[in-house]
Amino acid sequence: MRKRSIAGLILGAVAVLALVLVLVTGQVPAARFAVLRTLLPLTETLSVKSLGGGAYSVSGGIGNSAFVVGDTGVIVIDAQMFIPTARKFLAEIARLTPKPVKVVVLTHGDPDHVNGLPAFPRGLEIIAQENTKQVIQALSADLNSNGFPPSAEIRNYLPTRTVKDGESMVLDGVAVELIHTGPAHTDGDLAVYLPKQKIVFTGDLATPAIGPYPGIHLDKRGSSLGMFAALKAILALDADTYVPGHGEALSKVELSSRLDAAVKRREEIKALFDQGKSLNEIKAALLDAPLKGPAARFPTFIETTHQELVADKTKVSNR
Repeated sequence: MRKRSIAGLILGAVAVLALVLVLVTGQVPAARFAVLRTLLPLTETLSVKSLGGGAYSVSGGIGNSAFVVGDTGVIVIDAQMFIPTARKFLAEIARLTPKPVKVVVLTHGDPDHVNGLPAFPRGLEIIAQENTKQVIQALSADLNSNGFPPSAEIRNYLPTRTVKDGESMVLDGVAVELIHTGPAHTDGDLAVYLPKQKIVFTGDLATPAIGPYPGIHLDKRGSSLGMFAALKAILALDADTYVPGHGEALSKVELSSRLDAAVKRREEIKALFDQGKSLNEIKAALLDAPLKGPAARFPTFIETTHQELVADKTKVSNR
């Protein structure tokens, strides 16, 4: 236990040092560095849970990751945000199986899902929706293009295989369905469905730890109506367990309830908007609350939906 604690302290110190070096070289503004410092304590301990059928969820980082043990290797789902955390993730995999990681599937391109890639061995098969590949290509040209800069080594981890609308495949003996219905959380979301295990890894299509309503990145071409379509698609699958991007696993009933609540909330927002209410009036009427934890810096569902409605109204006016 003492050895693990010392190792954790060393990894934490390395992470802080790395962030300081990036700050000193001018790659991260001081305000962003302060945000990163608040995130580090969240990465100290990872928790691995067996889901059955060789599938495992991993929580305790900034976001959830997962892995599935295949015939000869391991399939990872999402790479964590910080390289030290991703190394802990790899150590947890090695503790459970001697098989090497051979594939990484990215559910989307947010930093807390892709920035840890340089911790993984080079030469892996990396699978992503085609718009997520564009995000990582942009990072290769400009490390500041995606909110929080990764290591420059990200240039060596471009997706090697892309999915457009969805695809069924067998990865190292594991049947996998990758599902993309269009813009939702971002324009590059993939849900990862294991039909044999009846598990869906949703990425940030579901984020119960952040709040009761979906998180939409309009700056990454996300869409509330697209989110509803994506959630309906994965709820239609023969699945029992939905592992979210942030928070504890959900049952089909729980995820369906979240969708129903979000649809109702959007209807309420639109009704008030159509009455001419301002954003602040809508937020007051519907008791808007900030998102939880590190996500508190992002817009709420009311704010992003209002922005969508304003944009829609502007398009109609300009016709």
